[in-house]
Amino acid sequence: MRPHHLIVQAFGPFPDTVELDLDRLSGGGLFLLHGDTGSGKTTLLDALGFALYGKVPGVRGKVGRLRADRADPAVRTSVILTVTLGSRLLRITRHPAQEQPKRGGGTRTVNASVVLEEDRGSGFETLSTRLDEAGAELDALLGMSADQFFQVVLLPQGEFATFLRAKSDDRREVLQRLFGTQRFRAVEGWLKDRSASLAGQVAEQHAALERLRHRVAQAADVPLPAAGPESDSSETGSVENVAAADDVGAVGTATGWVRVLTDQAKVAEQAADEQVRGCEQLREQARDVKNETDRLADRQRRRRTALQRQAALAAGAPEVDALRADLTAAGRADGLAGALAAVAERTEEQAAAVAAEALRRAGLPAVGLATDLTPTALRESAEQAGKRLVRLEGLSEVDDDLSSTVQARAAAGTELDQATAILAEAGAGLAALPPRHARAVEQLEVARRAAERLPAIQARLAVLQDAADEAAGLARAAEELTGLRERRLTSGERQLSLRTRAEDLREQRFTSIFAELSAQLEDGVPCEVCGSTEHPDPYLGDADEVTREQTDAAQGEADQAREAFDRLTVAVEVAEATVAAHERRLSTADLGDLTGLAATLVVTEQDRGQLALEAATRDARAATLADIEDELRQAEQSRLRADTALAALTPRLAELDQRVSRLTARLAGELGEQADLAGAQAAAAAVEQVCDAVVEAAGTSVGAARELDRARKQLQRQAVAAGFSGPEQAAEAVRDAAFCVDAQARVQDHAEQVAAVREELASPELEVALEPAADTSTSEAAVRERETALQSAVGGASLVRQRHHALLALLPEVEAAEQVLAPLAARAVEVRALAELCSGAGANTLKMTLTSFVLAARLEEVAAAATLPLLRMTQGRYALVHSDGAVKGGTRSGLELLVRDSWTGEDRPVSTLSGGETFQASLALALGLAEVVQAEAGGARLDALFVDEGFGSLDEETLDEVMDVLDGLREGGRVVGVVSHVAELRSRIPAQVRVTKGRAGSTLEVLGC
Repeated sequence: MRPHHLIVQAFGPFPDTVELDLDRLSGGGLFLLHGDTGSGKTTLLDALGFALYGKVPGVRGKVGRLRADRADPAVRTSVILTVTLGSRLLRITRHPAQEQPKRGGGTRTVNASVVLEEDRGSGFETLSTRLDEAGAELDALLGMSADQFFQVVLLPQGEFATFLRAKSDDRREVLQRLFGTQRFRAVEGWLKDRSASLAGQVAEQHAALERLRHRVAQAADVPLPAAGPESDSSETGSVENVAAADDVGAVGTATGWVRVLTDQAKVAEQAADEQVRGCEQLREQARDVKNETDRLADRQRRRRTALQRQAALAAGAPEVDALRADLTAAGRADGLAGALAAVAERTEEQAAAVAAEALRRAGLPAVGLATDLTPTALRESAEQAGKRLVRLEGLSEVDDDLSSTVQARAAAGTELDQATAILAEAGAGLAALPPRHARAVEQLEVARRAAERLPAIQARLAVLQDAADEAAGLARAAEELTGLRERRLTSGERQLSLRTRAEDLREQRFTSIFAELSAQLEDGVPCEVCGSTEHPDPYLGDADEVTREQTDAAQGEADQAREAFDRLTVAVEVAEATVAAHERRLSTADLGDLTGLAATLVVTEQDRGQLALEAATRDARAATLADIEDELRQAEQSRLRADTALAALTPRLAELDQRVSRLTARLAGELGEQADLAGAQAAAAAVEQVCDAVVEAAGTSVGAARELDRARKQLQRQAVAAGFSGPEQAAEAVRDAAFCVDAQARVQDHAEQVAAVREELASPELEVALEPAADTSTSEAAVRERETALQSAVGGASLVRQRHHALLALLPEVEAAEQVLAPLAARAVEVRALAELCSGAGANTLKMTLTSFVLAARLEEVAAAATLPLLRMTQGRYALVHSDGAVKGGTRSGLELLVRDSWTGEDRPVSTLSGGETFQASLALALGLAEVVQAEAGGARLDALFVDEGFGSLDEETLDEVMDVLDGLREGGRVVGVVSHVAELRSRIPAQVRVTKGRAGSTLEVLGC
């Protein structure tokens, strides 16, 4: 990294633009930056860091005040650095975020920006204008962080003396920031977390094994034995004890215990199976005894049952003999069946005739006759009834006339009721329609007025809509105008910058022309300008050569920037005219305050919608009014028709009522007690029919009595002939066929049962004594006892079998758990030891953490690198050495620094150095740290170094030694800048930059080059 040119504008204490040509200053390799305290010497170095990283070091970066307080508000703070990184020539332009005034008042925030350009031979080309892209590109080329750069290139004032005397913890923070040891702390944390995780896994595996042991004890129904080393659940104990148990072969004792229990369960299962087989044999013997007892009990039961049946059959023998006698009498009575049937039939006929006559006579009271009338009286009543029927038939025409008159009267009454209902309905309609008619007229008027108001409000809505569009256009135009003004302001700044650059290049071009002409001068050859042949003091040039192409290119860029500014000016004027036009049109609309325009537009739109809805109903409401008027006309017509009908029906009803009265009176004189002609005719016909029926039934009853008497006499003769005393005995002996069949079957079945019982009792199977009775309860109890014993044995065997199978299933789980536990515990011990080693515990004899060890190594390299310049500055007396430090709290920091005094041969604290010696040691430490950090960053070439330290504490001889060291840093073309206000350095370092402060701000001046 080699800086060439730095331009600072409105930055820090510099309100104007100042430039620092570092190539010109580096001609001698060493230059001095001096000035009064607070003038801004360090600010120039801050600007260098800001250009590269976008921030400044130390407390100044935290405060964030980069802008010059005295700067013109229109001038933007900027830093421009031309620098070579690697083999690439770059130009970096940065602007910090700042507040700028608006033309209308107030301020606006302008965000930070960057422009990264590269010289490609034909001029600078833009690489990026994004902060993140430019930062990534520069970080890759620089190869170090901002903190490293500020320590390596910008050696800050006072900080290394503090670092030299700092405590270990403070020194650790600086070293961690510079060397990025976060990865080592991450390793420490990872090992700690990994150790805790493995310890947790070991504890979990212990718990799993313990749970398995509990399950085994529960399955085997044995007490849990004392836990071995592997059952310790604590994190430390579990890991260490399991590892110890593995060493002595203790791991696997649970497996052996389970194997013993499994073998015992197998033996118990075999014994239980043998017991089950013995119980099964005893149960079969008891079952055999029970079967013999049951067979004996069955034979005794069957013999007892047969004897009981034999006794029952003997008791039923008399009943069977009576059935045989009944069957014999029924056989003799079979010849009398015809006579008996004839008597029964005639008896039924005679009873039916008597019942029919009684039934007919029961109807006589209904027609006004007595039930005991003789047949002759009944015949006379029938003849009288027939004569009355003849007379009644002559009144049929009168009855028909009365019926038609009554029907006409009913029809006229119905018409009268309908006319009355129509009249009432028409009256109700005429009463209800006027209010509806009035409402319809009112609604039609509302719709008509809405239709009249609608065009005016639509026109108002159009005006408001146009105003809203104008207001929106005004907002867009105002926003565009604001953006154009900001772009024009930026373009103006760019135009001014490019114009200034073109003018600078043009001046440098004149200087280059002088140098070119001077280069062409030869002694004795006339000068092309003055003609002189002597050239005592030719101008050799003191700046980079500028070609005409460069000036033309710069002028072209300036012209383009001016044209762009002019175009933006025209665009701003057009935008201002557009805004004015919008404002003018809005003012002519005479809408007053536009803040409520949107609300007014919404309300007007709602009013227009409401009026449109009202106007749209005008035709429908007119049709409704017409319908109501039609209903009024129809109701009036209905009322007139009903009145006419009522006037015609009233006299007609009176005439019909008189005719009905006359006909009714004529019929009443002929009918007597009967209500009507049909009733009288029916009554006379009923008397005639009832009397004829009773006379006929009486004749049938007398004939049936004569037939019954003849049948009874015939039966008497035949019963005596068949051997019966009379018809009654013969009738008692008669049996139906079903009885005879059933009685014959019962007699035969009784005989068969007697023979069967006799044969069964004669069988050898039933030749058994009934006493003593077979004892089945005892044998059955013995069988139940044996069954219970067998079930108990089977249950015990099942329990033992389940226990055996459970242990067989748990055995591989226990084996697997112990096989997992041993290597897991060993790995946990290994990781724990490694974690303790990295955290400064355990076998770590230095008691240093991994991070402290790495930082100690880096500090040791820094001390070694710092010793060489310190030896030169102290004429070989002092050297910086690294020390592990004293033990504090059991842990070593490893970050102690001592100074070795070759005069005494002793190492002593750096706090014992004098002020000048402290400065020498601090500067040497800064240089050593810069060398180590540079190597850590990949060995990037750093061709610039700025020492911002106080030299006032050095005597003249010591100052010579320090200057020799600084002068030695120039080897390889490195430029070294020294920041100091010590007056003696001005005479020692010719190339100088003097910074002068004043009320209006600071300025700088380059001297001696």
